Amino acid sequence: MTWGSTIRHAGFEKLAMRLLFAWVVGNHIPNVLPFQGLPAPNGAARFLNLSVLLDPRVLAGCRYVLYAALVLYVLRIGWSFALPYMTFLSIAVGSVINSQGAISHHLQIVSLVLLAQTGAHFRSLFGRSRGRAREEIGRREDRLIAWSQQAIAATYLVSALTKLIHTKGAWILQSPMIAVQIVKTTEQSYFNQLDPAALATGVAMAEWLAHHPLLVALTLSSGLVLELAAPVLLLGRGYALFYGLALIAFHETVGRVMRLHFINNQYLIWIYLVNVAYWTSFAFRAIRTRVARRQAA
Repeated sequence: MTWGSTIRHAGFEKLAMRLLFAWVVGNHIPNVLPFQGLPAPNGAARFLNLSVLLDPRVLAGCRYVLYAALVLYVLRIGWSFALPYMTFLSIAVGSVINSQGAISHHLQIVSLVLLAQTGAHFRSLFGRSRGRAREEIGRREDRLIAWSQQAIAATYLVSALTKLIHTKGAWILQSPMIAVQIVKTTEQSYFNQLDPAALATGVAMAEWLAHHPLLVALTLSSGLVLELAAPVLLLGRGYALFYGLALIAFHETVGRVMRLHFINNQYLIWIYLVNVAYWTSFAFRAIRTRVARRQAA
């Protein structure tokens, strides 16, 4: 496996990825957006009137169209409509959520992977070299998967570089100060939703972090190193597997220690990096081959 090459995936792998990713996309769009307006327009909300999504009837209609797009996506037809629509709705909903005065990242990676898949789809349709035959659909889907992996790698690498650039390399020393940001975000969320339980949980989390600065620094510094190594996952299936499992372990640690959960990140890691369908098949073939050799001996 070399940089820039595209792995050929079996049909069962692609089907599993499409089904699982469709499930993630369908579930990451909330049923309602419980906000009164867009007090701090962010992202696409700066250019488009996304306040219409605050109307439950409009959002419900968008979700019905999303279900149709997801069916098309799984059936591998109509991607020229399905992928752009899924991408736009994901970005729009994320922009509405991030226009409340606090920035949340829990939808971001899904939008980025959707954007990458949309780009890969239209690159396959219109970006081929002159005189080259149209790529068969299986090969085009391999490109979608490869670009999805690249989007995941870019997400983690950019996250690490941003931390280092904005702190001038002092991010590890400053990482315990995340408790202050959590209090700020929790209070902003409280004044939007007036949920005392969520406020108490956020404050308790911040207090715990403030009292355990060394553990916070050690946990987050290991994550920084892991994020900086993100391009390694593009070297092949084995690299993606072990890097994916390391990321899962990191997210689980952060979730248990600091109660910061990035569940969508973990879903996409399981789908596109760990790729359980492939490795289960690989293990089954290896066991069957070993049994056959013993019987032949």
